[in-house]
Amino acid sequence: MNRKTVISMLATVLLIISIVFVSCGGEHDDNNQPEIESIDDKTLEIGDTQTANVRVTDIDVDDIHTISASSDNPNVATVSVEADSLTITGNAVGMTTITVTATDDSGQDTATSLPVTFQVTVNEPPPPPINRRLCVVGMTLKQGEGCTYITNQEQVFFYVNENSEGCRESDLSYTTEVFGLPVEVKLDFICADEDITGDEIYIRGEENPLDPNFHASKNSDGSWTIDKVP
Repeated sequence: MNRKTVISMLATVLLIISIVFVSCGGEHDDNNQPEIESIDDKTLEIGDTQTANVRVTDIDVDDIHTISASSDNPNVATVSVEADSLTITGNAVGMTTITVTATDDSGQDTATSLPVTFQVTVNEPPPPPINRRLCVVGMTLKQGEGCTYITNQEQVFFYVNENSEGCRESDLSYTTEVFGLPVEVKLDFICADEDITGDEIYIRGEENPLDPNFHASKNSDGSWTIDKVP
């Protein structure tokens, strides 16, 4: 076999290897980069938490994605990840940026999405409402004001919150059934954006221990007026 034939054969082998290499490389590198939909900015108070869902789109529908998230200023707010859900916790007054990425399981350079960011603002919680003592018919309460009435031998604190909702807070509870067993549920507080009337005699199908004899009307300026007390 002459030298020219050997060189020709080597060239053919190298060409075949090159084609196979490019083909295999193309197969492994043909990964589509995942994308994350934008996430709305969040506003919360110190000690509060909010959740946000991370929506990932990927042309490679069989890919499995891992979500990562970090806060630029964890002193203001921290973020944790559970599957495709973020939990943001407010720690101090201020603003921070949350950065989110999604990485597929391809192991390729295009496995990680471009980062998506959103702003988190943390505010001081509003001061506790001022208790104007006993609720009486005709009393009008502004935001941050409240009064107390008695029902079922328990005190109920009615107040107007920062969103102009009428809220009732108490240690009252009601009993319901879970899997056929009686369970006592504490009310803590319940808020309404519209008038509180005598029609509210049931909560989750149970008799309302807050007493339907308490009525309050919301005024156009956001204040509330007591119409009836037990």
